[in-house]
Amino acid sequence: MSFSSLFSIGLSGLSAFSVGLEAVSTNIANSQTTGYKRVRADFADLIPSDAPSMDQSIGAGVSGTGVAAVSRCLAGEQGAVSRTNMPTNIAVLGDGFFVVAEAAAPTSAATLLFTRAGDFTPDALGNLKNAAGYYLQGAAVGTDGRAGAGSLQSLETVNLNRTPAGADPALLGAMTKAEIDPDGYVRATYANGATYALFRIPLALFANPEGLEEAERTAFRNTTLSGDARLAGARTGSAGAIEGSAIEISTVDIGQEFSTLISTQRAYSTAARVVSAADELWRTLVQTAA
Repeated sequence: MSFSSLFSIGLSGLSAFSVGLEAVSTNIANSQTTGYKRVRADFADLIPSDAPSMDQSIGAGVSGTGVAAVSRCLAGEQGAVSRTNMPTNIAVLGDGFFVVAEAAAPTSAATLLFTRAGDFTPDALGNLKNAAGYYLQGAAVGTDGRAGAGSLQSLETVNLNRTPAGADPALLGAMTKAEIDPDGYVRATYANGATYALFRIPLALFANPEGLEEAERTAFRNTTLSGDARLAGARTGSAGAIEGSAIEISTVDIGQEFSTLISTQRAYSTAARVVSAADELWRTLVQTAA
């Protein structure tokens, strides 16, 4: 093994374990973030550039040229559910993501994102918006009291001020209560005692949730790895149930993260010592040769 290889292996360790430390730091910082999915750093051995081709075996004594790391968000993990006293807070029990938009009137389906952060509350206009600033999307209920999951293009921002289909606003009076049932129906009760379903909240399902790409503020966007979103009603097929007055908390386990932090920090320090040892050996060789 050459000195250049020794240096490159040590430096690859420093770079890889830096990724690991960054992942742990991000997890700890978001341990109280609603709907946050923990990040895990995966490590892999680097095959030497002069290794045999794929159809040949690697002989004894051939070693890799270091380590590589990539951080991966575990978007498919189920977090614990915590009860709240806010009826418009919702959590998914099982598979599926809420469809959200950065604006109350999204310009196209391509701008829609997906999240498990269900801490939705009505804004001044009645739109359901979570703490990350995303607007919840749903399918409007028709006069028959039903709404299909529809398509991404057919969704609109869930608004509690919407007049129920087929109802006379003059007879309803003010809304006195809003709640969301396990099937995802947003139901409003009015001063006259009548209760109407306004929207149904669909869940977005993916062939490979782990392939989702992180967007800003605990939201995700689909990729070729995750596949396109398939909308389904809650408790329909493989879609999970929706629990009202609840939120899904972060999947971070602080105890596990501190354990990972200690082991990764030790590995980083050891890689730094490898680089220092290589430097000392190089200096000794140069001085001896001189």
